Amino acid sequence: METGMLLGSSLSDPDCAESLDTLAIAVANLFQGRGVAAFDALLRQVGNADEENAGFGEIAVFSKDRLNIFLRTREYPDHVVCYICRNSANVGLALTKSHLSLGPVTAAV
Repeated sequence: METGMLLGSSLSDPDCAESLDTLAIAVANLFQGRGVAAFDALLRQVGNADEENAGFGEIAVFSKDRLNIFLRTREYPDHVVCYICRNSANVGLALTKSHLSLGPVTAAV
């Protein structure tokens, strides 16, 4: 997130390639922006989070036609893995499969 660099991608829809240029910047703003930082600070104040595990590990965003899943790993907290699915995807299955893929993705980094 610090560099705003996209490390890799796998696309099934070539029309989405144009939006990948702005994806890295948007993800950095999402995880490191003032709104999320303020929300995280509030959680720490009421005792629902600690300094060691500060920050969000995953965020799911639902849009009109897409389900966007953003995950961090413990090994590389400054890296975010993004999964973008059609909004017709089974949410539980999409979250489960995205979590299962984090091990191989982390090993590849």
